[in-house]
Amino acid sequence: VLRRMGRQYSVEAYLELVARLRAAVPGISLTTDVITGFCGETEAQFERTLELLRTVRFDQVFAAAYSERPGTPATRLPDDIPAVEKKRRLNELLSVQEGIGLERNESWLGRHTEVLVEEARQPRAHDHEAAEHRGPRLVGRNREHKLVHFDGSESLVGSLVAVSIQRAGPYALSGQLVEEQDHA
Repeated sequence: VLRRMGRQYSVEAYLELVARLRAAVPGISLTTDVITGFCGETEAQFERTLELLRTVRFDQVFAAAYSERPGTPATRLPDDIPAVEKKRRLNELLSVQEGIGLERNESWLGRHTEVLVEEARQPRAHDHEAAEHRGPRLVGRNREHKLVHFDGSESLVGSLVAVSIQRAGPYALSGQLVEEQDHA
C-alpha cells in the first residue's frame, strides 16, 4: 500500500526511525496520518496497519477513509473498496487508537505539567464537566503537545502555567492550576 501511495519508505525503515527518535528524545510525542481503504488495500494489509498502531503507540492519529482527490496519481487506480468497508475500517482504526490514546494519557494522571495557555472558552452546556466550572475553561498544550483543559482567568492566555492533571481521555487531559500566578 505504501508503494502504491508513492511513499518512499518501508514499515521497517519507519519503525527504525521511531526507535531512534524515542532513544534520542525520551517521552517524545508522536502523531501520524492514516488513510484506510486506499485502492487495493486488503483486509490483511489493514490488519497490519492496526498492528503498526499497537506497536508504535502514537499519541494521536489523524485518520480518514480514502476518497479520490482530483489531480492526484491515485485517480489512475481503481477505487475498489466499498464505502461501507472504508467506514468500518476507519471506525475500527479509531477505536484502536482511542484505547492507545487513553492509556498513554492516563500516564499523566497525578503529574504536574507546564502548559502554554492558548485560549479561554466558555463552558458548553453539553460539557460533561460543565457543572464543575465557575468561569472560563482554559485550553493549552504542554511540551509533549498534549491538549490540556483547566479552569482559570482569561488573563492567563499566552502564559506558561503549571497544571496538575486529574483526568485523562483519549484525546485530552484536564486538571487544575497548581497555583494562581501573577500575570498582570
